[in-house]
Amino acid sequence: MKIVTIPHPTLRKKAKPVEAVDKKLKQFVKELEQTLAGTRQPIGVGLAANQVNDLHRVFATNINQELRLFINPRIVNQSQKIIFGAKAKEEYLEGCLSIPGIYGPVPRYQWVELAYELIESEDLKTKTEKFDDFAARVIQHELDHLNGILFIDYTLKNDLVLYQENKTTNKLEAIDSALFQYV
Repeated sequence: MKIVTIPHPTLRKKAKPVEAVDKKLKQFVKELEQTLAGTRQPIGVGLAANQVNDLHRVFATNINQELRLFINPRIVNQSQKIIFGAKAKEEYLEGCLSIPGIYGPVPRYQWVELAYELIESEDLKTKTEKFDDFAARVIQHELDHLNGILFIDYTLKNDLVLYQENKTTNKLEAIDSALFQYV
């Protein structure tokens, strides 16, 4: 599968719920997981269907070398605390496989409780699970993709700084976030 990049229009569309398990869905989720597992430079930790030009409400994560699949995910509870990183004075810069080389701080819930479905035989089985810290950040990022939202939207809305990777120096350099205003 090919990962699409901005300004591809599918990245801005809301994905549709998965209603049934069939061969086509099983093949799609297998390929989505394989695509995520095969990402290099950077290594991806999440990949939503929108990012491969598909509008199923599905995303995969690969955190701590554990590949997982989430179908029809929705946040059912979240922390009151919004954070930018693991610690109060520490920012975590998010990146995205669909916006290569660009990074920025994003306000996220410290933890989320997610209801989602898994393929079990020929049916979808609902599960609820709580995610903290980095995993919660990845879940929220991928869920945003399914709703047509990109991490740079938070940067613009909150007047935050975006950074671009300088491949010559391997350092991040601040850039004008207005460059992404119409993406």
